[in-house]
Formats: sequence, C-alpha cells, structure tokens
Amino acid sequence: MRVAAAVMALGVALAPSGAAAQVRLTLSQTPNVFPAPAVADYLAGFVANPTGIVYNVNVTGGPGNQSHTTTVSIRSTSASLGNGKVLSDLQWRRSDLVTWNSMTTSDATVESRQAIKNGTNDPWSNTLFLRMLLSWTTDAPATYSAGLVVTLTVTTP
Repeated sequence: MRVAAAVMALGVALAPSGAAAQVRLTLSQTPNVFPAPAVADYLAGFVANPTGIVYNVNVTGGPGNQSHTTTVSIRSTSASLGNGKVLSDLQWRRSDLVTWNSMTTSDATVESRQAIKNGTNDPWSNTLFLRMLLSWTTDAPATYSAGLVVTLTVTTP
C-alpha cells in the first residue's frame, strides 16, 4: 500500500510595517509508504506507517518581535484511494495526540502555534502519523494511493 509524496505549500504574511514575514515549512520522511499488510494488521483493522512525516516550521525573516500565527494543515488531492477504497480509510494523527482523523479533500488543521522570530515557538515541529483501515471482506489485494498536501498558513495579528 502506498501513499504519494506530500506536497509542501509555503505561506507568507505581511507584517503591519509592510515587511514580509518569512516562514518556512519543511517535511521529511516522504514519500510515505505503508508496509505490506500482514494477517495481524487485518486482525487489528489497520496498517500503520511506522515513520511518519516530520514537519518543521521556522520563522526565517521579517520583524524580530512580530507574533505570527502559523498553522499546518493536511488534505488529499484524491477523492478515493483507488480500487474501490474510500479516502476516509486513510487516517492521520499528530504524534502527541491519540485521536485519529479521517483524511478529506479539504484542509484539516493539524496544529497551530504563535511564533516569534528567534523567540517563542521558533522553530517548532511535530510528526504526522498515517494509517490505513483494513477489512478482510472489502479490501482486495491492490495498490492504494492518494496525493497529500501539507500546507503552512501564516497570519500576523
């Protein structure tokens, strides 16, 4: 089972002084590929990607004392996983949370933090884990995939 490489979008906001805030989002562990599911995975009802996608947000320019709201979101560019498998069977969660969320084609907020260049939450990072729900009765042996978009949105209050 395979999930396509994540795509990164970079957000830029204007500070009140007119100087542009420069904030960078970097991702690692892409492309994300699930191991071939074993009997134990079908019994558990899912197969998980063990490495996750590490994301890092870093304020690299702009006014040094300006607070920015940095928000990381995720969505799929695909309406399904292919071969009759629904997109909602692909789930994500942050490493510091236990709740799984079904993937959608709309941006879903993963995490949001206030960041100040060289200060509070600069840089900050976390990890996104993915898993795919499995069913003995509905999931035929096949390759399933979805394009993912991880987006950084930056606003300056």
